[in-house]
Amino acid sequence: MSSEAPVPNAGRAHDAPPPGDVGPRSMILAEQLQGLISSGDLAVGDSFPAERDLMVQYDVSRATVREALRMLGAKGLLEVRRGRRGGSYVKAPDGENVRSTLELFIQGHNIRFVDLLAVREAIEPVAAAQAARYRTAEDLEQIDKALDEADAVIEDIARFSELNVTWHMGIVRASHNPLFQSFMASISAPLYSATSREEFDLETRRIVARSHRRITDAIRDRDADAARRRMLRHVTSYGEELVLDGQAKPLGTAQ
Repeated sequence: MSSEAPVPNAGRAHDAPPPGDVGPRSMILAEQLQGLISSGDLAVGDSFPAERDLMVQYDVSRATVREALRMLGAKGLLEVRRGRRGGSYVKAPDGENVRSTLELFIQGHNIRFVDLLAVREAIEPVAAAQAARYRTAEDLEQIDKALDEADAVIEDIARFSELNVTWHMGIVRASHNPLFQSFMASISAPLYSATSREEFDLETRRIVARSHRRITDAIRDRDADAARRRMLRHVTSYGEELVLDGQAKPLGTAQ
């Protein structure tokens, strides 16, 4: 794909922005350039236009261009190459950047926990099925470790809740699907908050532990259908309990 970006202000004379205006202008420019990446006009591996070209195209100062490129670099969308073919190039964001972006989206859009659970119900059963197909011996070792530790501390609600999240993350990692992993990592904190409550009583924790064992057995047996079915029943039943308990508030609000 060509690295030529659309030219919104081609032909316009460059005017330096007013003093102190670099911040807002750089944010706008960074969003415009990120939009070109999202639309495919700038693909991974393409070079960004030279600083001078960006100054003319977008009618901004060199300081604004450099700050906008710095912002893209902080998001993991830009890499600087040295040497004869050096310059700024479009880079695919890594999992940490994706996770951070999802966290900010969840926090900034007043997402209700019940809606987050609905997305879990769509993702985790499929992740469990993929884990049954693609899990490795090392994956199973980590999953079993979380199960055994959870059984040992089942009377400790805080520690059990932590290991509950560890187990779910282990299943998602065993799917070897980076999108699933990034999403689940971004919601691990609210997941912990939902299960470290008094309503997550000892009997409920015992039911959860048995359910985790049954799902793990299906993954161990490479039975994708059973893994999907058992995980769906598991996350759906807990989601229904929270809805009945009135947990439909946005994340971060007082319970």
